[in-house]
Amino acid sequence: LIATSYQQPYEVSVAALLPCFWIYRDVGHHIYQRAEKENPYERWIATYSGDEFGEAVSQAIDITDQAAAEVDDKTREVMTEHFIKSSRLEWMFWHSAYRQEQWRP
Repeated sequence: LIATSYQQPYEVSVAALLPCFWIYRDVGHHIYQRAEKENPYERWIATYSGDEFGEAVSQAIDITDQAAAEVDDKTREVMTEHFIKSSRLEWMFWHSAYRQEQWRP
């Protein structure tokens, strides 16, 4: 994300950042529906499944949609590529947590 934000235009940067917001919201909702009360992650779950964060995600989606509407087709393609790459990295992060993978030296 840092490299993208440094090397790419604003529109591509917001597209690359969007999966962080969107996926955390969806994961937060998924966990909230299944979590036991009074667990060590209760505050995290409340944050990412909450209405306030949901509104922030909706705003991030709107900002990205607006940015996409104002650029040419080539830039929209680059936005899509970065959105997909960021989504893939988010999936890899959550998948590794689910599998309880450890960092390898």
